[in-house]
Amino acid sequence: MESQNTESNADNAGPSVPASCAGETNTEAPTMESVESKVTLRQRSSAWEHFKKTEDNNKGKCNHCGAVVTIRSRTGVNTSTMLKHINRCRKLHPELEDDIVAGKRFKQGTLMNQPKKTEVVASYLKYDKDDCRKSLVRMIIKDELPFRIVEKEGFREFIYTLQPRFEIPSRRTITRDCFSLFLEEKKKLKMFFEKHKGSVSLTTDTWTSVRNINYMCLTAHFIDENWNLQKKILNFCQILSHKGVVIGKMIERCLVSWGISRIFTITVDNASSNDVGIRFLRRRLQSWGTSVLNGEFLHMRCGAHILNLVVKDGLEENKASISRIRCAVRYVRSSPARSNKLKECLTHLKLGSSVGLSLDVETRWNSTYLMLESALEQKKAFDMLELEDEKYLVELGKLDGVPTESDWEYAKTYLPILKFFYDATLKVSATKHVTGNSYLKEVFGVGLMIRKMSLNKTDPNQKAMATKMKAKFDKYWGDVDNMNLVIFVACVLDPRYKMKFVTWLIRENYGSGSDSIAETLVFKVTKVVEKMFDYYNDKFGSSKETSDA
Repeated sequence: MESQNTESNADNAGPSVPASCAGETNTEAPTMESVESKVTLRQRSSAWEHFKKTEDNNKGKCNHCGAVVTIRSRTGVNTSTMLKHINRCRKLHPELEDDIVAGKRFKQGTLMNQPKKTEVVASYLKYDKDDCRKSLVRMIIKDELPFRIVEKEGFREFIYTLQPRFEIPSRRTITRDCFSLFLEEKKKLKMFFEKHKGSVSLTTDTWTSVRNINYMCLTAHFIDENWNLQKKILNFCQILSHKGVVIGKMIERCLVSWGISRIFTITVDNASSNDVGIRFLRRRLQSWGTSVLNGEFLHMRCGAHILNLVVKDGLEENKASISRIRCAVRYVRSSPARSNKLKECLTHLKLGSSVGLSLDVETRWNSTYLMLESALEQKKAFDMLELEDEKYLVELGKLDGVPTESDWEYAKTYLPILKFFYDATLKVSATKHVTGNSYLKEVFGVGLMIRKMSLNKTDPNQKAMATKMKAKFDKYWGDVDNMNLVIFVACVLDPRYKMKFVTWLIRENYGSGSDSIAETLVFKVTKVVEKMFDYYNDKFGSSKETSDA
């Protein structure tokens, strides 16, 4: 009876005395003071700053939220459950509320000092049917998936495995949800444009589909309040024709619907109809009175399209040679058997090629460069194919013929030039980072290269090609009055270049001398920089000084 009372008292006091203290060699019974000292020693854990024992001593109660957790195990008091609760106690860490709802897990043991987000996890989330529906809609939009995917057997099985309670909507319901999300995001973007004080630059293009339907796409580019470059598609619609007035009216209607009036530039390709459309829009923006410097720099010609036209004129010089190589590539790509035959030739010649043959597209000159690059890499295999495959000679004989050695030499000569254009186009046509400051350097760098090649006396083919390119290049960059000087201003504002570099670049391209075109252009650029500074100083400078005062 006495031993039973001793055991119950020990349980109430705290953890049991270790076996090493109660062995046969130690005949003395542990005193109450020793047991209390061990309990006190164990209660030094930081968890006891946030917890207190309940009446039964087996559970602990949080001092902040009142949650009760089990603190006793078979080995004694276990503070790990208390520490886990402290790490996710919403009263102690109110910042966890939003992150738990968002599905963020915090690494245990770090919230006592500084929270660290680690990975997304669903264990803290409550099932929400509406959130799942919205997430599904966003997945379909972001990944450009068909609406019918929600009715596919594999997709439904996958979703059922993740969450059996989720009712997968039909494709028609998903279609309506996507349109509802579009209206919701459009409303948010319109509210942003209402508060946005900066200007917006536009890019637009029109084309005709294989079904003879005319389409137009309008994209806005702007800097948000966090100084991040943003790109938003404002409209993608059918238009009646490619006439300039039709394009201009459609853009005006779109701007009115979005509430956008502060337009800096509109970038278009070099079609004559776009010139008419820009003149129409300039008059409309002038009537609104919101364009930068009354729309003086509104019309921006697409630099990538100009490079496209320059290269096309250069390739016309030896069009037949490129056509024969194109036919050879098309012959190999026309069937798997012919493609395997070329691979056998590569294997026989011990020429490993990591690049497959690429066939160019007429409307994309960059693809011509990729085609010539891949074909030249496998040139010896084409020569062997000519000996091994009789149909190769017959089929190409019906067209422009088999590529000759001179054709391959022409392609080899053109390739470094096309590579230069290819790299420049990639740099000026990027959309995820600002390119206006690098545009002038890339385009005028191309102009310098063309001018040097046109003076080449050792290679007549390269000289003839460069001469044609120079004529097309000077059409757009030879007339100072037809240039949009904004690209010069963007380069001046780049701290790496400034006005000194721009002046040097202009003189290198247009010659030096007091009466030269270069000096006239340098003077114009200087005046434009001053004019734009005065415009923005009048618009924003006075209000800033007033607010500071």
